[in-house]
Amino acid sequence: MKIKFLGTSAGWPLPRLGCKCEICKSVDPKDTRTRTQILVNDSILLDAGPDTYHHLKTVDPTKIQAILISHAHLDHIMGLWDITHVYNGYKPINVFITQPVLNEVRKFISIHGQNLKINIVKPNQSFLIENVKIEYFPVIHGKTAAYGIKIKDNKIFTYITDFNRILPSQEKVVKYSDILAIDGSTLSKVGQGPGHISITDGITIAKNLKAKQIFFIHIGHKTGTHVFLEKYLKQNAGFNFHIAYDSLELTF
Repeated sequence: MKIKFLGTSAGWPLPRLGCKCEICKSVDPKDTRTRTQILVNDSILLDAGPDTYHHLKTVDPTKIQAILISHAHLDHIMGLWDITHVYNGYKPINVFITQPVLNEVRKFISIHGQNLKINIVKPNQSFLIENVKIEYFPVIHGKTAAYGIKIKDNKIFTYITDFNRILPSQEKVVKYSDILAIDGSTLSKVGQGPGHISITDGITIAKNLKAKQIFFIHIGHKTGTHVFLEKYLKQNAGFNFHIAYDSLELTF
């Protein structure tokens, strides 16, 4: 399994415009973050935020066979429009999405009649994309319908980008992931949004889920520099906890 973190920021990229905080003044390229998006096996795209066009310039977009949408917030869907003009012989790109999320997406952008094939998926019913097993499972993310996505190839990769609670009934779906990508919007409860967990919460959750390797994504403005966060994790969580950064590639 190959995983490329195309973007790792929360709803707004880092550095923030006009900000002079430690993160935004950092010269470390790992502190420059675009909206969260991940590419699996060069062909399965997780979410399609506003930075999609720029992300896909760094890969071969004609290899993309499927887009999996986790929820309908703008930082995860606004790039769908860009994907309608990927010149791959005009072969439609499959979008996998639940009906509640599709209903929300249609309030913001029109994707009807574009070069996208909409596939409605049902939570907790697995399906295959190129012999890779996919399963959506519901999570709590404020009042919007949101889902984590479990991907099983030779390894199990679980993506839970925006959430503040995993339902007890879904914990069995998430347990024992080889790689867990999890919400890291804030470091602590200070500044924590109502639909998100903090990194400190995420440490406890990931340990309870018995994930082997954990990568925090959706990194927000109230966290810390990459160097600080990595040190924090090693001291407070363990050496299997990491902060993902834009362009990070993993092969398992």
